[in-house]
Amino acid sequence: MKQTIVFILLIFFTGSMSGIDYSKTDKRAESVPQNLKTAGDIARYLTKGLTSPTDKARVIYYWIAHAIRYDVAKMNSNDTYKDPRELVNQVLKTRKGVCAHYATLFQACCQSVGVQSYIIEGYTRQNDKTIFIAHAWNAVKIDSRFYTIDATWAAGFLNGKTYIQKFRDNFFLIDPAEFIKTHMPFDPIWQFLNNPVNPKEFETNDFSGLDKASGFNFSDSIKALSGLSTLDKLIGENVRITTSGPTNALIRNHVRFNQQGITTEKYNKAADTFNKAVEKFNRYIVSKNKQFNNLTMTDDEILELLSSTRQLTESAGQTLPIVSSDNNDLNRLIDGLRKSINGMRKKLDTEDAFMSDYIKTLKTSRLRLFYKEI
Repeated sequence: MKQTIVFILLIFFTGSMSGIDYSKTDKRAESVPQNLKTAGDIARYLTKGLTSPTDKARVIYYWIAHAIRYDVAKMNSNDTYKDPRELVNQVLKTRKGVCAHYATLFQACCQSVGVQSYIIEGYTRQNDKTIFIAHAWNAVKIDSRFYTIDATWAAGFLNGKTYIQKFRDNFFLIDPAEFIKTHMPFDPIWQFLNNPVNPKEFETNDFSGLDKASGFNFSDSIKALSGLSTLDKLIGENVRITTSGPTNALIRNHVRFNQQGITTEKYNKAADTFNKAVEKFNRYIVSKNKQFNNLTMTDDEILELLSSTRQLTESAGQTLPIVSSDNNDLNRLIDGLRKSINGMRKKLDTEDAFMSDYIKTLKTSRLRLFYKEI
């Protein structure tokens, strides 16, 4: 399924740094050999000899913010990408990109050197005004704590319609309680707050509830993600987003986009299950054409093929999404699979009737049943 990503560059931030001196770490990012072409090779070069995940994240962040130039021409584009690797390959080739390129490249580099990181999608505030255009940034987990990072904002800013590439060092390892004042994730778990801010509060600049107690546990929710399928992740995210309150069109569009992903995942799961049913049924037909291997197959073996085919077919039918998606091609695939499932049900009804006669017939007389069908 293709992913649609909309981008924006924002230019103001009120957070502050931790005051750590990263000058030695930063210096190694200033001269990366041109022959290094992959995110993994670049990240390994940058982090050679470093053991601290903080230092590794820092040198990657610093290099990206200096090496990648914001692509103003694509600021409001609706480019689509089938795979995150497309984003990484594109930005490394052109050394230009928008927020999704910065965030995905940071993620790829971190993964290559064992830094636990995340890509976060949402929207932002600037000068107390909500910007209803999608943005992407990162987070890292270091010593059991989550910190937020925005390499796009660190790389430069817009002056009118002109992009000024100027490194601003106040977007690294920001405390989530501070970062939420300018960056609003679609999914509340990526706020890394036990009392997440809802969209209405963010849009009205109301952060008075940050210190209040809440039963929300973002840490457990994030930990559970690793054991979930893509389908379950999408379903869970939409539940959390809609519970928090989709107050604007941008959030609702994200929910619809997720819903299309859910529909696609359900179709793929149903198709895989149905293909297994077809394999089972084909084995049954091949055996039947051989007169059940000259009547050497046991009744239980034959019935198991039909029974398992039926179970897989019904499972596929139950998994297949009922609602239509916004994608007409996907709708046609769903309709086609639904017809195939119904067709298989009819074939199974026919074969169940045949097997009913087959089992009731004396074994010495069963061969005539095959000639009767011809």
